[in-house]
Amino acid sequence: MEMLSGASVDTFRNLVLSAAVIVGFLFLLGSRVSTPLTIAARLVTAATAGTAAFAAANLAVVFYILAHLMDARWSVGRDATLQSPELSAGPFFQPVTDTLNDILDGLTGNLNNVIALKNAFLTMPEFIIAAGWASFALVGFAIANRILSSIIEKKQMKQIDRNTQDLADIRAQIGLPAFQDTKVGAR
Repeated sequence: MEMLSGASVDTFRNLVLSAAVIVGFLFLLGSRVSTPLTIAARLVTAATAGTAAFAAANLAVVFYILAHLMDARWSVGRDATLQSPELSAGPFFQPVTDTLNDILDGLTGNLNNVIALKNAFLTMPEFIIAAGWASFALVGFAIANRILSSIIEKKQMKQIDRNTQDLADIRAQIGLPAFQDTKVGAR
């Protein structure tokens, strides 16, 4: 994850979109399809895969932000960090002002940590909401996938029945005995 240490929020957005497009495109590759129904099924499957990759990549960014909560990248364009004032006095009060400066530096550092934490938690909802919408879209794609696969399966079963009937007719024409029905899975 060290290679992501310089990545901004915009870079993460681009990486998420790139991952979704690449995964979706990879699902388009493969054997040739011949019918419009199988083409539609391939496109819906690619859209499902791309959407799942989009949701997963958004959640990965959320987990990355959670692992790096105090990172200054989440504060870009948001609240500025605080600087503690430097107290100074004459030589007699120098030990007192040094102690006060240390206390102020610690307090300022803790406040900056709280600001960074708040900014990180303000950055995460963008990715969480995108993952949620992608998950919602996945439900629709899953339903579409199931409908298309059911239609394709019915067409294939009809084709198998036609082929079996044609083969039985050919066997009857040449005088061979008819097929014996066997249980599915029997050898």
